[in-house]
Amino acid sequence: MANVITGVFPEKESEQSAKNDKPIPSYVLHISIMFSDPLIWRRVQIPGTFTLATLHDVIQLSMGWTDSHVHQFLVGKISYEPTSGSSTIKESTKYDERNVKLYELEEGMHFMFSYLYDAGGGWEHDIRLEEVVPHTRELLHPVLLSGEQACPPETMSDIHEYQELLESLEDPSRGDNVNLSELTGSNEFDPDFFDLAAAKDRFEGLK
Repeated sequence: MANVITGVFPEKESEQSAKNDKPIPSYVLHISIMFSDPLIWRRVQIPGTFTLATLHDVIQLSMGWTDSHVHQFLVGKISYEPTSGSSTIKESTKYDERNVKLYELEEGMHFMFSYLYDAGGGWEHDIRLEEVVPHTRELLHPVLLSGEQACPPETMSDIHEYQELLESLEDPSRGDNVNLSELTGSNEFDPDFFDLAAAKDRFEGLK
């Protein structure tokens, strides 16, 4: 007998409607760039009524990305991404990140939750559900709570190239040193510094 693969799939509309009668919590998420060392991470709190599309904006603003590449989420075993809105069969098989809210994915978030930015190699983010905050502490908009390490330059292809750059900066005797200011557009880029206040200011538009 063939093995049956089970996963966490979107609930039927009737099942979602039943949950709509319950208070919807918010979620504290720990978002980190996989394979980064030291770990590049952000901690955010976001209402469960917000969509994955809004979470995409939250990740972009909290990390310091510029939304210049394609992206997708993996929740449970289901992939979510922006779709063109096409009515073709091919497009209709995709799960649109704009049409699903976080509270509908809570079970899947416990199982597997990741975000890939730039599918050409890209920056893979691990998203860990740290806390389900009861409705009694209602949240109306996303909040950036904390974080560490600067956002890597988007001119680099992935975290591995960035880590090699950091290693070369630590060893001036190496012949493959790269001018960091050319990659970042700033003479003051510090890979160990995360400007929490500036990142919180970027969140103003999400209210």
